[in-house]
Amino acid sequence: MGGNFDAMIIFLYGPDSYRLKQNSRIVLDNYRKKHSDGIFFKFDLSNIDEIAKAEDAVKSGSLFGEIKLIVIKNSFFNKAGSDRMGNLIKAQNLLKEKDTVLLFVENQDEKELAKNKTLFNLLAGKDSMVKNIEYLEGEKLVKWIRGEFVSRNCLIEPDAIKELVITRGNDSWALINEIEKLSNYSGQTTITKKDVALLGFKKIDLNIFDFVDAIAGKNKLKAYEILFKEIQNGRDPYYLLTMIVYGFRNLLAVKDLSARGMSLSDITKRVRLHPFVAKKSYQSADRFSLEELRKVYGRLLDLDTRSKEGVLNLTDSLFSFVLI
Repeated sequence: MGGNFDAMIIFLYGPDSYRLKQNSRIVLDNYRKKHSDGIFFKFDLSNIDEIAKAEDAVKSGSLFGEIKLIVIKNSFFNKAGSDRMGNLIKAQNLLKEKDTVLLFVENQDEKELAKNKTLFNLLAGKDSMVKNIEYLEGEKLVKWIRGEFVSRNCLIEPDAIKELVITRGNDSWALINEIEKLSNYSGQTTITKKDVALLGFKKIDLNIFDFVDAIAGKNKLKAYEILFKEIQNGRDPYYLLTMIVYGFRNLLAVKDLSARGMSLSDITKRVRLHPFVAKKSYQSADRFSLEELRKVYGRLLDLDTRSKEGVLNLTDSLFSFVLI
């Protein structure tokens, strides 16, 4: 994705979370290069308190005509956020506004997002820069893997790529984790199938519910043990943070609706969760007050932001998080 900011709305969405993050970073880097004196904001609308802050950031004027870049995540998380963002875009004429660039980032596939036709059609219109970041397959996946090695001054043999795909699939977080390990392996410049087999390990899916349940149940020992094993097995700490955020975002949504008197069945339909996920979240949410969940979720968002800014060690911070 280039650094062209002629489009006032940039809409990045899709299920492939690592490449979504990668593309978002490219937009941010290009913005900073082009507008060194620009103003940057970031909001996550799954936290309902952030909605008004995002509106204020859009409406606030710039004293010296700087270009504002406002990153908005999870606009589709709740109806209040979706409706207010849609109204804001129209009221402020943000499709044509030259001093404000909105970067919308949504880690969902098009089918889910399109359930909210009004906002989706507004963001995905002809005046926006739009990119659907789906999981890669076939030659596109091979090319991406090869490119990631090249960016790390490494080459990889075709058979080694096949072995990587067999063992890791097209999960970009898992692949990046292996790519990092392999590209640092003994300073080699060409990775072979034997290297992949030697350094790789069988794909073990994290039982995120056990992990979140342990944290939610304040079972510090179990949460610590699960986290320790995942880190020892080479799991990417940012992937772990993403999963914890996902779990607590569900807890917060379920708790909020439950506090309003909504039944589990209605909550499941409202938040569009799999019934199993909704039930587990419903049970875990009982261990927290709504205010506690908001504080925990806010802390997780802070970890996310500060780790991306490079001001903390994410692995150490995750261990601190599960022990508090």
